[in-house]
Amino acid sequence: MKNVDLLDRLHALADKSRFHMLQLMAKGAIATCCDRIEAYENGCCVADVVAVTGLSQPTVSHHLKVLEKVGLVRRESRGPWTCYFPNPEALQEVVHALTTELITAVDSHQNEKGGCCPCSHGSPMSPSTCETSMNR
Repeated sequence: MKNVDLLDRLHALADKSRFHMLQLMAKGAIATCCDRIEAYENGCCVADVVAVTGLSQPTVSHHLKVLEKVGLVRRESRGPWTCYFPNPEALQEVVHALTTELITAVDSHQNEKGGCCPCSHGSPMSPSTCETSMNR
Protein backbone atom coordinates (compact mmCIF):
# COMPACT_ATOMS: atom_id res chain seq x y z
CA MET A 1 0.00 0.00 0.00
CA LYS A 2 1.35 3.41 -0.91
CA ASN A 3 1.88 5.88 1.92
CA VAL A 4 -0.55 8.31 0.29
CA ASP A 5 -3.33 5.70 0.34
CA LEU A 6 -2.51 4.75 3.91
CA LEU A 7 -2.57 8.37 5.03
CA ASP A 8 -5.88 8.98 3.24
CA ARG A 9 -7.40 5.98 5.01
CA LEU A 10 -5.99 7.00 8.37
CA HIS A 11 -7.33 10.52 7.85
CA ALA A 12 -10.78 9.09 7.11
CA LEU A 13 -10.60 6.89 10.21
CA ALA A 14 -9.42 9.76 12.40
CA ASP A 15 -12.86 11.38 12.32
CA LYS A 16 -14.81 10.08 15.33
CA SER A 17 -18.13 9.97 13.45
CA ARG A 18 -16.69 7.91 10.60
CA PHE A 19 -14.87 5.63 13.01
CA HIS A 20 -18.12 5.16 14.96
CA MET A 21 -20.00 4.32 11.75
CA LEU A 22 -17.48 1.59 10.94
CA GLN A 23 -17.75 0.28 14.50
CA LEU A 24 -21.53 0.08 14.13
CA MET A 25 -21.22 -1.82 10.85
CA ALA A 26 -18.62 -4.19 12.31
CA LYS A 27 -21.11 -5.23 14.99
CA GLY A 28 -23.64 -6.30 12.37
CA ALA A 29 -26.52 -4.67 10.59
CA ILE A 30 -27.85 -1.61 12.34
CA ALA A 31 -31.62 -1.30 12.85
CA THR A 32 -32.10 -1.66 9.09
CA CYS A 33 -34.96 0.58 8.13
CA CYS A 34 -35.24 -1.57 5.06
CA ASP A 35 -35.41 -5.31 4.60
CA ARG A 36 -32.61 -5.25 2.03
CA ILE A 37 -29.77 -5.84 4.50
CA GLU A 38 -29.43 -9.13 6.31
CA ALA A 39 -28.01 -9.16 9.85
CA TYR A 40 -24.97 -11.17 8.71
CA GLU A 41 -24.03 -8.56 6.09
CA ASN A 42 -22.73 -5.89 8.49
CA GLY A 43 -24.24 -3.16 6.38
CA CYS A 44 -26.35 -0.10 6.85
CA CYS A 45 -28.31 2.41 4.92
CA VAL A 46 -28.02 6.13 5.53
CA ALA A 47 -31.30 6.24 7.46
CA ASP A 48 -29.98 3.55 9.84
CA VAL A 49 -26.95 5.64 10.71
CA VAL A 50 -29.06 8.79 11.06
CA ALA A 51 -31.36 6.98 13.51
CA VAL A 52 -28.50 5.60 15.61
CA THR A 53 -26.14 8.59 15.64
CA GLY A 54 -28.55 11.51 15.54
CA LEU A 55 -26.49 13.11 12.77
CA SER A 56 -28.31 14.71 9.86
CA GLN A 57 -28.81 12.79 6.62
CA PRO A 58 -26.48 15.05 4.62
CA THR A 59 -23.75 14.68 7.27
CA VAL A 60 -24.06 10.90 7.34
CA SER A 61 -24.03 10.75 3.53
CA HIS A 62 -20.89 12.89 3.46
CA HIS A 63 -19.08 10.68 5.99
CA LEU A 64 -20.03 7.49 4.17
CA LYS A 65 -18.85 8.98 0.86
CA VAL A 66 -15.49 9.84 2.43
CA LEU A 67 -15.15 6.26 3.68
CA GLU A 68 -16.15 4.97 0.26
CA LYS A 69 -13.68 7.23 -1.56
CA VAL A 70 -10.74 5.68 0.33
CA GLY A 71 -12.12 2.17 -0.08
CA LEU A 72 -13.03 1.47 3.55
CA VAL A 73 -16.67 0.85 2.63
CA ARG A 74 -18.45 -0.11 -0.54
CA ARG A 75 -21.79 1.23 -1.72
CA GLU A 76 -24.56 -0.84 -3.19
CA SER A 77 -28.01 0.18 -4.42
CA ARG A 78 -30.81 -2.07 -3.29
CA GLY A 79 -34.12 -0.84 -4.55
CA PRO A 80 -34.64 2.75 -3.38
CA TRP A 81 -31.97 2.41 -0.68
CA THR A 82 -28.27 3.01 -0.84
CA CYS A 83 -26.54 0.55 1.42
CA TYR A 84 -22.97 0.67 2.68
CA PHE A 85 -20.80 -2.25 3.75
CA PRO A 86 -17.37 -2.29 5.38
CA ASN A 87 -14.44 -3.47 3.28
CA PRO A 88 -12.54 -5.86 5.56
CA GLU A 89 -9.68 -6.20 3.07
CA ALA A 90 -9.04 -2.45 3.12
CA LEU A 91 -9.13 -2.37 6.91
CA GLN A 92 -6.70 -5.28 7.02
CA GLU A 93 -4.40 -3.41 4.61
CA VAL A 94 -4.31 -0.47 7.04
CA VAL A 95 -3.40 -2.76 9.93
CA HIS A 96 -0.77 -4.54 7.84
CA ALA A 97 0.75 -1.27 6.60
CA LEU A 98 0.96 0.12 10.13
CA THR A 99 2.53 -3.10 11.37
CA THR A 100 5.01 -3.23 8.51
CA GLU A 101 5.87 0.45 8.28
CA LEU A 102 5.96 1.31 11.97
CA ILE A 103 6.05 -1.55 14.43
CA THR A 104 8.29 -3.91 12.46
CA ALA A 105 10.58 -1.06 11.41
CA VAL A 106 10.96 0.18 15.01
CA ASP A 107 11.58 -3.35 16.32
CA SER A 108 14.16 -3.96 13.61
CA HIS A 109 15.93 -0.67 14.27
CA GLN A 110 16.05 -1.25 18.03
CA ASN A 111 17.45 -4.73 17.54
CA GLU A 112 20.18 -3.34 15.30
CA LYS A 113 21.13 -0.62 17.78
CA GLY A 114 20.43 -2.58 20.96
CA GLY A 115 18.07 0.15 22.20
CA CYS A 116 16.58 3.44 21.12
CA CYS A 117 19.64 5.60 21.66
CA PRO A 118 21.55 6.22 18.42
CA CYS A 119 24.84 5.88 20.27
CA SER A 120 26.84 2.72 19.78
CA HIS A 121 26.01 1.48 23.29
CA GLY A 122 22.27 1.31 22.62
CA SER A 123 21.30 3.13 25.78
CA PRO A 124 17.54 3.59 26.25
CA MET A 125 18.21 7.26 26.94
CA SER A 126 18.52 10.12 24.52
CA PRO A 127 22.04 10.81 23.19
CA SER A 128 22.38 13.94 25.34
CA THR A 129 21.66 12.05 28.57
CA CYS A 130 23.27 8.75 27.64
CA GLU A 131 25.69 7.71 30.38
CA THR A 132 28.36 6.75 27.88
CA SER A 133 28.05 10.09 26.07
CA MET A 134 28.44 12.00 29.31
CA ASN A 135 31.56 10.04 30.30
CA ARG A 136 33.49 10.90 27.13
